[in-house]
Amino acid sequence: MTSRFALAAAALAVASCKTSNDVSIGSASAAAPAASASAAAPGWLGVPRPSAEVLAVINKSGREPYSGLTGTLKGRVTMKGDPAPPSSETFPAEGCPQAAPTYGKAFRVGQDSALADAIVMVAEYDAFVPPDKPAVQVKAAGCAFDARTVAMTFGQRLEVLNEDAKGTYTPYLDGAEYRAVMLAMPGGDPVPLYPNKPAINYVLRDFQGRGFMAADVLVLKFSTLDVTGLDGRYEIGRIPIGKVSVDVYLPALDKHVIKQVEIAGGDNTLDLEMSFDAATDKVVARRPDPWTRGTDPNREAAPEGKFGASPKRAPKDAPR
Repeated sequence: MTSRFALAAAALAVASCKTSNDVSIGSASAAAPAASASAAAPGWLGVPRPSAEVLAVINKSGREPYSGLTGTLKGRVTMKGDPAPPSSETFPAEGCPQAAPTYGKAFRVGQDSALADAIVMVAEYDAFVPPDKPAVQVKAAGCAFDARTVAMTFGQRLEVLNEDAKGTYTPYLDGAEYRAVMLAMPGGDPVPLYPNKPAINYVLRDFQGRGFMAADVLVLKFSTLDVTGLDGRYEIGRIPIGKVSVDVYLPALDKHVIKQVEIAGGDNTLDLEMSFDAATDKVVARRPDPWTRGTDPNREAAPEGKFGASPKRAPKDAPR
């Protein structure tokens, strides 16, 4: 197969080219497909497929979007116990200042035990709450994505924005079907990526040989979710009032903490704590980059799994 580095360089001079695997590379400024030709397409739809097809997955009962009283849940997630062990990744000596800080440990813990990259999900309410925007954006800089976990709702697209002053990235979504990869240029448009179904084991990667540069991507059937940053904080709005289940999940450990709470109108606060025991907890090994191991980059993602059910049922099926 033609070298991915040669392909990336060639893409700077031509609009697109083909590899022997029929994968083309072009600029991120290339026009993305329209989300839907229908004038009735909802504003949150960010993928190039009919809205009815998406709604049949995330709103099987055909309910109207929830319009009753809602609350916002916010708080901080912390990690107690043993420190995160070092990862097995190796990083370039120069030109990648964010690589080691982002990927050098099995998971990221910030100041005052703040846990980063944990997805917080609110479920077990009986309503349809659609996403509030068509895209979830990830920023790339210094050979690192700004998050190691990305959570989104089926029907949204993923966008990758290059924040470096020079140099390019070629992001792709391992586990999703695609026929082309595009360059994320400095100061250019974000690269759009389209999950083709709900699944919990997509991986956001870079095509330019940076095998350490990866993020777990969970594409779910509900929208009341958020991912913690280095400050450990999350905020989830538009939650129907009443009893709900709150599930914090760290993909790096495949570990959950689940709480039952009552959501009132307005702001609600819930701090959550996870623990790590180096003797008993196991770090999850991410599958190898298909472009460096010769496996099929267009293979299907895993089934939607534990998180793919409707919000009313998801956490009950999640491993504890």
